[in-house]
Amino acid sequence: MASKGLSKLRTDLTKVYGDRVTRRDTMVAPTFISTGSLTLDYALGGGFALKRTHEILGPEGMGKTSLANLTMANAQRQFPDRAVALIDMEQAYDFDWARRLGVDVDDENKFFHLYPDHAEDVSDQIGMLLRSGEVALVVVDSIGGMESRAAFEKKAEESAMGKNAQVISRMVKRVAGLCRENNAGVLFINQYRADIGNPRGGQKPAGPSALKYNTTSQVKMSRTSEPTKKVTIADAVSKAPAELEVSRQLRVKVTRNKLAAQGRVADFWFKNVATDKHGPIGIDRTDEAITLGIATGAIKRLTSVSYEFPDGTKVNGGRPGVEAAIDKRPELVEVIRQRALEHISSEVKSEHTVSYDDEDAA
Repeated sequence: MASKGLSKLRTDLTKVYGDRVTRRDTMVAPTFISTGSLTLDYALGGGFALKRTHEILGPEGMGKTSLANLTMANAQRQFPDRAVALIDMEQAYDFDWARRLGVDVDDENKFFHLYPDHAEDVSDQIGMLLRSGEVALVVVDSIGGMESRAAFEKKAEESAMGKNAQVISRMVKRVAGLCRENNAGVLFINQYRADIGNPRGGQKPAGPSALKYNTTSQVKMSRTSEPTKKVTIADAVSKAPAELEVSRQLRVKVTRNKLAAQGRVADFWFKNVATDKHGPIGIDRTDEAITLGIATGAIKRLTSVSYEFPDGTKVNGGRPGVEAAIDKRPELVEVIRQRALEHISSEVKSEHTVSYDDEDAA
């Protein structure tokens, strides 16, 4: 039971700061939006959480925007009465690619596309979108494409050093509070750039340090050492045979996470081209089901080379044997996925039921 002094302190704080004074009985499990990858959802503890800001970091060509598209598509399905928004600093958004990944970009009540000139506009636009309460997820693509109004309107030599970092820092801190107040999430896409201040060269993330300190989670995308899957195509402009990359294996490492364990890694195959052999574009559902099924126990490992499916069927030959068996029985994919989802859900934080006893202390 809390003392009268503590009860008065809480009352005084609440009078001054209102709902910024938190009671434990109001803390509930966060609502997650799926990233489209079961293995990444598992690594994050459920996906990208609402009321939070998140960062996707990686070199160019690693699928950062594609992952954001998959997350927006899931947000549209999860919140049919709310919209998603893309703030396109790079002004290079591929609407056709987004459609193929499941984003409804044609319904103006479900999708907003904005292309501001400078970082100050980004801050104002995010504020308007979130305060409306009608937007569940905002994607900013990208931090590396941002510059301040001063840099946009003046010559390069007239811009103050560090101005971009100051503007973006203020924006990130402001956005974090708006997410919490309006039950929405913001996803910042970021990339590496040359570290000109390092005499040894190298790369560093674009944007200020505030981005790192004010986001709930950060995931870094890269390729694995697995060779890409390619098909031979006829090249119309060359006599040499050409190869088209249809699939690559991506590695996403959770380098920061305030809602679950950090340091987890998700590997999954992403298909760039739809083929009869490799299936539709997007994340390979079958490969992910096998990976996560083995990791969560939905596919039981009996020995180093034998496994047991949920229906009791046993297969030998290691993972290749599991893949061959599922090729013959594709209906097992959804069963394994559901078992894996149950395991993921069990790891999400449960609702808090403890409350302060201030009333009794009065």
